Amino acid sequence: MAFAFVLSVIVVQITPLYVGACLALLLLVVSMFATRDYKCIWLTSFVYIVGYWLSFYLKYYILALFAGSSEAEIVWSRLSLLGFIIPYFLLWKWYKPQTNYLSIGNFSNTIRTPFIWRGIQDPIWRFLLIATTIILISFSFIIDYGQEEFYRILLFGCLFALVNAVLEELLWRGLILPRFVDFAGEKVGLIVASIGFGFYHYSIGFPWVVCALFSLFGMLMGGVAIRSRGLLPVTILHFIMNVCFAMIGVIFK
Repeated sequence: MAFAFVLSVIVVQITPLYVGACLALLLLVVSMFATRDYKCIWLTSFVYIVGYWLSFYLKYYILALFAGSSEAEIVWSRLSLLGFIIPYFLLWKWYKPQTNYLSIGNFSNTIRTPFIWRGIQDPIWRFLLIATTIILISFSFIIDYGQEEFYRILLFGCLFALVNAVLEELLWRGLILPRFVDFAGEKVGLIVASIGFGFYHYSIGFPWVVCALFSLFGMLMGGVAIRSRGLLPVTILHFIMNVCFAMIGVIFK
């Protein structure tokens, strides 16, 4: 049943509005006859579809208000994630999950590498240092330091990362992940939410293969949120990755 959420994430991106509306109505009707645990899962899928279309139209409204350079428009466009976040906050008010990652998190909690629950044990802060070092070294061979607008791209990359990392983590690890952890446990819940996270990127221009790769990144970041019991550590990691992606031309093409 949890994978109905993944199906909703994919279907709403590749079908017209009326198909998404019919699917949302079906999910809402099914939720009315479900027990509380199942109701929350059906409603999580329903709210995603509603949020998708709110975000879709909010993006064009935002860009109409804040027209500028292509880089600035990409940064502003990430505020459209509020179209997802607001409905999920309303669902949170009505049906609070038992699991809660809406906190700073504990950098002293431990995580295991490479499989989150299995492997070498490190405190979150050390894991972040190691991961950041690996990411920066890896990207250092790809970044074009001689590009004409290097510092301009770096500035917009940091702005993009600040907006995108905070809002995506709030949405995916703060509001969506706890629903599936409550329903299916940490491991299965992490898998479902991470696949959804990866494939939601199709709507912002990434091919399916890259979306699958983002699902793996989602498992890593979701694992950090689960082990730290909060969002600050994973937001820092997400921020660093977004800046690096911006510097190699993945964000600003």
